[in-house]
Amino acid sequence: MKIITKSSMFGNSMLAAVLLNTVVMAMERYDLTEDERNTLDMLNSIFTNIFICELGCQLLAIGFKKYVSEAMNILDGSVVLLSLVEYAMAAVSGGGGSLSAFKTIRILRTLRVLRVARLLRALESMQVIISVLQKSFSSFMYIAMLLGICCFIFALLGKTLFGG
Repeated sequence: MKIITKSSMFGNSMLAAVLLNTVVMAMERYDLTEDERNTLDMLNSIFTNIFICELGCQLLAIGFKKYVSEAMNILDGSVVLLSLVEYAMAAVSGGGGSLSAFKTIRILRTLRVLRVARLLRALESMQVIISVLQKSFSSFMYIAMLLGICCFIFALLGKTLFGG
């Protein structure tokens, strides 16, 4: 199992699933027909089942302790668990949305977009950019504070000069 989950084919297929899932989530809009809604719900269910299987494979291959030692795995596992909560709430409400909590849980579907963060793990150039941004964040904060002070000073100056 460990050989399968560490293979590049498995990783690339999961990345493809993440990208396709993102496209499917982006297809939702206000005036969906019943057929479109059913198709999108079916596709979301398929992707959720794919990610549940991936979670299970990862847990069987490397174990729970090693799985939670990586931050990106915690993010993936949390998104899968939220999807399972959404499934459970849909089953309790009978799919009709009769519970008000179901509508609240459905909002959690937007957190599935966080799966795109998995792409950061796969793209080495993006990892370099993120590490540079992290290292320069403290310097950026000083520049932002300096700009804020300048805006405040010019606001006071404008109020003094142009305010009757």
